[in-house]
Amino acid sequence: MSKISKLLIIIVSICLSACETNKPIVNTNTIRIITLSPHLAELVFSAGAGDNLIGVVAFSDFPEAVKSIEQVGDAFKLDYEKIITLNPSHILAWKNGTPIAIIDKLKTLNFNVIETEINTLSDIPKTIQQIAKLTQTESFAAKNIANFNQTIATFKDQNYSVKSLFIEIYPKPLYTVSNKHWMSEAVRICGYNNLFNDLSQLSAPVSLEAVITRNPQAILNLSGQEDDQWQEWKTIEAAKNNQIITIHPDYFSRPSLRLIEGIKQLCATRKLS
Repeated sequence: MSKISKLLIIIVSICLSACETNKPIVNTNTIRIITLSPHLAELVFSAGAGDNLIGVVAFSDFPEAVKSIEQVGDAFKLDYEKIITLNPSHILAWKNGTPIAIIDKLKTLNFNVIETEINTLSDIPKTIQQIAKLTQTESFAAKNIANFNQTIATFKDQNYSVKSLFIEIYPKPLYTVSNKHWMSEAVRICGYNNLFNDLSQLSAPVSLEAVITRNPQAILNLSGQEDDQWQEWKTIEAAKNNQIITIHPDYFSRPSLRLIEGIKQLCATRKLS
């Protein structure tokens, strides 16, 4: 081989190497998600798509990695300029939770808004599956979904006698939920019947007198702190029998996989009573 031929080979090799180095890198991670509710941020991680999450709202604090993700406002007021800068491919909203005005505004800005809906416990794994399908992380999500479904089924197999339960979301004014809320389904798993099943609204304030009149056998306090007001009303069966159950709201007020822990704690009270 002549010196000229060798030189040509070297030049071509250098050229090919340079071309390969300067070749544009194709980003396969094109799904960029912003969530508009703390529980949706949790569900994104449960779907195995934490790396796709680029923006969250205030109070999104689980898992730990969420705390380092950019905040774009809260559930009722967003920083639209920041959202535009983040350039999400998808924004996950909570139907009946995210204000319609916010959803409409995002759509007018040509964002791809996906409205998720959780009315029953089965909607939790369905939403995880929906996210996983979007991010192609179905195998990761499948394990979490299977564990959730199996755990719920195990608790349902217990033969609990039915007791009336007041679900206390907030102490002053007293706030609760109706039978239409997924929390009512959650307490039924442990043999509790929502004291205010007949509410016409999904959630609403109720008077202390109404609670006293209906005389719950147990009270589930989800206000985030101990509620001593019930000790003043020993005529209420729940207070008389020391059945004031306090569970951290993160384990019962968010429709996420952590609800399993909340149900576990609630059902444990039945084993002791």
